[in-house]
Amino acid sequence: MSSPVSFSVVSSLSDGILPHLYALFIIGVFAFLILGLGSAGVGRRVIVALTLVALFVSIPVTVIFNTDPASFLSGTEVFNRFSTYFAIVLIISAIFISIPAMKRVRSKPEVFYATLLFVVIGMLVATFSYNLITLFISFEAVSVGTYILAGYGKDRRNLEASVKYFFTGTIATGFIAFGASFYYIGGAHTFDLTSVTVYSYPAMLISLVFLTVGFGFKLAIFPMHQWAIDTYDGTENSVSAFLSAGSKVLAYLITLKVFLLGFAPPLSHDVYIFWTILAILTMTYGNLAALGQNNLKRLLAYSSVAQAGYLILVIPLIAYAGLNSSTFGFAMAAAMFYSLVYIFMKGGAFLSVNLVRKENVQVSDLSGLAKKAPPATAVSLAIILLALAGIPLTGGFQAKYYLFLSLISGRLWWLAVIAILNSAISVFYYFRVINYMFWREPSSEGLDTSRMSYVPVIFSAFVTVALGVFYSLFPYLITVSHGFLGGGV
Repeated sequence: MSSPVSFSVVSSLSDGILPHLYALFIIGVFAFLILGLGSAGVGRRVIVALTLVALFVSIPVTVIFNTDPASFLSGTEVFNRFSTYFAIVLIISAIFISIPAMKRVRSKPEVFYATLLFVVIGMLVATFSYNLITLFISFEAVSVGTYILAGYGKDRRNLEASVKYFFTGTIATGFIAFGASFYYIGGAHTFDLTSVTVYSYPAMLISLVFLTVGFGFKLAIFPMHQWAIDTYDGTENSVSAFLSAGSKVLAYLITLKVFLLGFAPPLSHDVYIFWTILAILTMTYGNLAALGQNNLKRLLAYSSVAQAGYLILVIPLIAYAGLNSSTFGFAMAAAMFYSLVYIFMKGGAFLSVNLVRKENVQVSDLSGLAKKAPPATAVSLAIILLALAGIPLTGGFQAKYYLFLSLISGRLWWLAVIAILNSAISVFYYFRVINYMFWREPSSEGLDTSRMSYVPVIFSAFVTVALGVFYSLFPYLITVSHGFLGGGV
């Protein structure tokens, strides 16, 4: 006799849900194919090509079969244009590092790229999920894959970074598990984030604290950030780019769902207080810590912490204004736009470390880059850094403009002022790097001027500028943003 759950699954598939899962099937098939071909001795270029085919094909498949809103397993998975947008952003983050990683990943590349594809599957499941347990399991599947990617290679720094990342991730998992248990048993009595109606305030407050700490570790916000500094510094540059960009955007999306949908009033006031304090501390600490850094990857890592502070400003804003306010659509669209720009800004910045033939790259190692490397290289890196600082005519400026404007329209202008002052602080350490590239004598360190090293940087800069002048995207995001609530948008 079939159980109600199995009948529900079969019924959902027969109602036309299966096409929404085609992208997952395609990526999974290619992942197993890559493992098999790698064991048979197929070359690295073929493996990378297959990875790119799987990822590129999954984008139109995701778009085509997720145009019409649908849900699966009583709303556990919701397919709409909002979720589809983030699915595409996360797939792009994996495409972005696939080619640059090829140069460094020499031993068993089939394991690396198959793991990357399995990570993308977990990302897509989490992107469409509105159930706390499904989010937790899919996010942990992603985490396990990224532990492997972080430790890929035999270098001691790689292994040390992976171990730190693993133990910190385990602690975060424990906090999230405790928070989820309090959320269900003592609070909401459901894991469905879109149907919380009655709950016990004390239990939900405990859940809020545990989940804030757990997801705070995943997002690398102050004071749960130190693992990110050591991990980004110790991992291969392409993996650092993926962890700081794609993995963080996923954590950001899940955090938005959990704290904005799962904690209704009066808990939303507590969410507002908690995340306002965390955003201010994270922005300020990240920028001040980056000022004194000479190690390039650690500077970028602290910059990533500061960027996380800007990203999470959307949480206190919407918690303060409300999901039904006129501010919601604009604020959520700002979060969506910032996530897309962030992939290229932060990913491109970390990939620029490949330009120096050295493990511990210092800022001074970029001295004279404008004279030693192809001319567009230094200009492109400068554009990326200016975008991170929020300088006009870049996607970074547009992202911060929309975010700060939403804060002002939501009557949190004082929080916008704090964020603007933090952006001003960041200008100093970004311009210090630019100063070394253009106005210092060339360093003695050898540069890697191969196309695989500088083309990703140039491409990142191009996309960053394009997003800065492509204004028609944002009105579309405002329309799509209401799908965040789990409806058919």
